Amino acid sequence: MSLTSKIIAFANGRAAKRFEAASRAAGDTQRAKLMSMVQANAGTEYGKRHDFASIRTVADYQQRVPLITYNDIKDDMERVTDGAKNVLTAEDPVMFAQTSGTTGTPKFIPVTPTDRGREHRDVMRTWLSHAQRKHTEIYSGKVVSLVSPAVEGHTSCGLPYGSTSGHIYRNLPRIITRVYAVPYDVFEIADYNGKYYAIMRFSLPQDTHFLTTANPSSVLKMCEKANEFGEEIIRDVRDGTLSEKMDIEPEIRAKLAGHLRPDPARAKALEQARSKRDGVLRPGDYWPDLSLIGCWKGGTVGHYLEKFGQWFDPDGRRPIPTRDWGYLSSEARGSIPLADEGSKGALTIASNFFEFVEPDAVTEHSDDPTKWPFRTADQVEVGKEYYIFVTTTSGLYRYDINDVIRVEGHYHENPEIVFLRKGRGMTNITGEKLSVNQLISAVENAARDTGVLPQHFKAEADAERSRYVLRTEFGVTVDAGTLRRFLEGVDDHLKGINIEYKAKRDSQRLHAPVLHVMKEGWYERQRREQVTGGKRAFQSKTELLTADKLQTMDIRPELDDVVEMD
Repeated sequence: MSLTSKIIAFANGRAAKRFEAASRAAGDTQRAKLMSMVQANAGTEYGKRHDFASIRTVADYQQRVPLITYNDIKDDMERVTDGAKNVLTAEDPVMFAQTSGTTGTPKFIPVTPTDRGREHRDVMRTWLSHAQRKHTEIYSGKVVSLVSPAVEGHTSCGLPYGSTSGHIYRNLPRIITRVYAVPYDVFEIADYNGKYYAIMRFSLPQDTHFLTTANPSSVLKMCEKANEFGEEIIRDVRDGTLSEKMDIEPEIRAKLAGHLRPDPARAKALEQARSKRDGVLRPGDYWPDLSLIGCWKGGTVGHYLEKFGQWFDPDGRRPIPTRDWGYLSSEARGSIPLADEGSKGALTIASNFFEFVEPDAVTEHSDDPTKWPFRTADQVEVGKEYYIFVTTTSGLYRYDINDVIRVEGHYHENPEIVFLRKGRGMTNITGEKLSVNQLISAVENAARDTGVLPQHFKAEADAERSRYVLRTEFGVTVDAGTLRRFLEGVDDHLKGINIEYKAKRDSQRLHAPVLHVMKEGWYERQRREQVTGGKRAFQSKTELLTADKLQTMDIRPELDDVVEMD
């Protein structure tokens, strides 16, 4: 084991021991975490507004502090991004994470000094410690990790917003950066083809043992781009260059040039591997000692893993272990998977406070959260599904993240959960987190721009093909050109109001939507079928956005035309 591996293993091991101790007393850990956050922020505007100073128990907290969505604290958050102090947290933020909002305006999530403290660092270190115990060779070679840029812009008060993982990657100690194959500057490349090309240009020559990025669609995109540009990459490896054909900013290209060296022997080996596969370049050949892939495995992205074998194990002899990356969002990292099997992970009970409500209760009293029976981490039951609510050190209190999870087991007393799906009014194929409000806005704007107004519409997430199917009833005949412009308008507007949707479309992880033109009367016939099937007429609500795609055989009799983007 190298010195770097020993240093990493030691730091990670200590974190794992702290997490184990916390998990042996999950209820006490959660109550202590909640009280520490409440007491630390009792003097803030939000803390005074909800009488944090009087809170002594979890029940006090649930009685005094309301459930919130981002829209409920939007005004407060805007003041924080403008530089106001002591609003949500006593600590001043050091940066902001940015993610898409349900209505189109991006959300800014503060990152405080505590968010960068030991309790939060322990989360990733615990994951790595358990992974290294099982796969001892992951640091014997290079690590290929994908992150977003650390800084994507600045708020009005001058603080940066961007990716917290990018910030961590950019500021790794020098002794640790030696392990990573890709220089941070690569992730600052704006053009997606240029970025993926550079990632694989730096990665292919390396003896890579560990591949990690949250989204498995990104893993597949890396493989596809390496194969697509295989000849060019091999030439660059041989000559120690970075192709001038790629759109890479000159200042970034200049920084990357210092990392490049000619490697004709490696180029020859890559060409031989490519020839063996009839011109296809596969990571199973150029990374023969890969020990582990870390990425999401469950929820709406699990189907991507079905394609891993053709890339990483083309001969069917050495499947690469894959460990789930954990329940993760811009708002909070919620779980730590501790084994390769499945996608369950233990709750991050030492860094966040969690509450849970069964979905039936949310559905039955959708407009009255005071009637929702909340449970804490030590009260949930194995096998049951729950909406999850989180309180964080970044100033989110009883935050409704609109996710549904299932409890799969326990790590000591700590519940192990899996992410199942987005909740009310949202879908998520590959990280785009599309809301029904965004869909309505996009359809309305496309209708205004093209002059055709749909009588009814519904979007379905086609996870298998990584695209959305927009079923639309116009009631009048619309020519093919206008239909195509309507579809393009919906796509363009979604890109404009949802930064995650745009990123996934630009990187080709989310494919172009397809328009299904439905026969006149389709909506009414569908509604009557629901009533006939047992729903009361007043319960037969129009579902405009759904994660469930209808089977082709069921929808074909109602289908007039199919329109795809050029």
